[in-house]
Amino acid sequence: MDAYLDIATLVLRTERRPLSARAILGSAHRAGFVPPHLYGRSQHKTLQARISEDIVLRRDLSTFFRTAPGRFFLREFLADTAIPERFRHPVPTRRRFREVVGGLALAVDLEALESIAERNTKIRSEKILNLLQADSCRYEDPRTQNRNSIFVRSFVCVSRDTKILTHRTGHYREDRDAFINRRSIGFSTLVDPEAHTLFNFGTYGIIDSGISATRIDLDIPQVLKEGADERGGASLGYFLWASDRSTATTDLLAVISFRCPDWFEPVKRRLALNDLTWLDLTKGIANIDEFDPWSRTILLTSYFNDVMVGAKNDHSLPVR
Repeated sequence: MDAYLDIATLVLRTERRPLSARAILGSAHRAGFVPPHLYGRSQHKTLQARISEDIVLRRDLSTFFRTAPGRFFLREFLADTAIPERFRHPVPTRRRFREVVGGLALAVDLEALESIAERNTKIRSEKILNLLQADSCRYEDPRTQNRNSIFVRSFVCVSRDTKILTHRTGHYREDRDAFINRRSIGFSTLVDPEAHTLFNFGTYGIIDSGISATRIDLDIPQVLKEGADERGGASLGYFLWASDRSTATTDLLAVISFRCPDWFEPVKRRLALNDLTWLDLTKGIANIDEFDPWSRTILLTSYFNDVMVGAKNDHSLPVR
């Protein structure tokens, strides 16, 4: 389970009454449930987001429920008559659609990136993570269009065996003409400062941001698990500086593999998310041009190590 949720569960079980995220953290620190170095002005926002997400995604399977806006309690107390009745009535939660990051987002310096990488070529993840560390993990507003910054995007590829999940993108998720109604092999999001926590310090929240966004897009009610990995077999494969001259787009993609079990089958349509289908890369791709620029670049650099685009042509590029 998410460490934030563990903390919330311990506190609410001890307090036996609904609390806000800020109150939960305050009680946790006083009770010694939280490591001494886990302090920060925005930790309560992260906690509230994690609990809210758990309620939305897992619904009745969630450990938590809301008794009022911003106040949370444990489902294990719903049938406990020793708890006041007013605390045992969940407030209905309407499923939300994922919103594009509207504030600051994780970015790297263009000149620094150029010194270690080439465009449209795989980059070892350690190189970018080290660059983020050296560059003090900068956050900027994407709306300022600073040409000296390249924003990091989590790009999650949902796979099963040699198949990869594809979909078509609408205006809600991406307003560039080269992406609208094109087929995509991934679910992308910018990485906001709230994603970087004590529990994912080394990856700056890049993996967690991508998986969270993917779960919301696909309306997955529960974390897909493989073994003990709470992110469902998620792993950061490599970075790719995707640059398309015809559209003047340039993005630093963190290509994340999200392996799912055989029983998972997405069937619901969501806003700006249509035509969900599995693509078997072993059979080749009939028309690479139907994919968006990011997907084309990733496919042409060979998403799977041993699967190439096309039946006989090897378009893979070396990992730099």
